[in-house]
Amino acid sequence: MAELMFGLGQTKKKKETEAKITQTKKETWKYQGRPDEAVESQVRAQQHIREKQEKATRTETKTNLREVNMAIDTVESEVRKEQHEREKNWKETGKQQKTANTNFDMARALFS
Repeated sequence: MAELMFGLGQTKKKKETEAKITQTKKETWKYQGRPDEAVESQVRAQQHIREKQEKATRTETKTNLREVNMAIDTVESEVRKEQHEREKNWKETGKQQKTANTNFDMARALFS
C-alpha cells in the first residue's frame, strides 16, 4: 500500500509541475512574441520602417525633380542656341565650298 501511495504522490507532483510549466509557457507566449526574439524583432521593425521612409523620400524627390519646367529660357539655353546656329552655318559653308570645288576644272585654269 505504501508503494501505491508513493506512486500517487509522484503523479500528483508531476501533474503540478507540468501545470506550472504550461502556465509559465502561456505567460511567456502572451508577451509580444518569444522573449528571446522580442527585442531583436522590434529593432528590425524599426529599421524596416526607417528604410521604407528613406525609400519613400528618395522616390518623392526623384518624381519632384522630373517636374522641372524646361520651357523657361535661360542664359545657358540662349548661349547654346547661339553656338548651335554658329555650328550649322559653319557646316553649311563647308558643304557649299565642297560643291564649289567640284565645279573647278584644273585643266581650264592652267590653260586659260
